[in-house]
Amino acid sequence: MLSRWVLTQEERDEYTSALWADLPMLRAKAGISQMELCNIIGLSRQSYSSIESGKKKMAWTTYLSLILFFDSNLATRDTLRSLKGYPEKIFRRINEGRSPDDSVLDLGELSGILKELDDQALHTLRTMILVEYARCKNVPGDIVVKSFDGVDFFHAVPAIETEQALKNIQSRQQ
Repeated sequence: MLSRWVLTQEERDEYTSALWADLPMLRAKAGISQMELCNIIGLSRQSYSSIESGKKKMAWTTYLSLILFFDSNLATRDTLRSLKGYPEKIFRRINEGRSPDDSVLDLGELSGILKELDDQALHTLRTMILVEYARCKNVPGDIVVKSFDGVDFFHAVPAIETEQALKNIQSRQQ
């Protein structure tokens, strides 16, 4: 069995080759020129142009820089993650089966985290959840927050609605 920390040259070649075909489309979708992209990833425009045109093989470090850029860009993230060049199986192996999106807080972990927070942090979270609840219920958030006034939100609002508000917050972070 292959160690989760070892990437074979074949795996690297598979991913760099797959990403290469989609570079012009991803760059256009991001709305960035070759020169601007090169300034971000630390590569000369001539080298990048040679990679994009297929005259030069992409280095693994260049691939990783491009994945970071395109995955961080909201205009290209979803497209990138749907392509063969996105290293999902490598991420899963490195993270022992966890999806790249699993870095978002799991609601099951919430109770342990809440026990570690002070009153100010809890009040801030309750307010944020209440605002999200108001959005879900189409109630003006400022009215809800003003009426909140320190009420224990987790007891005043049914748990299922609280959980939905938390899920909405998580989905916005992705």
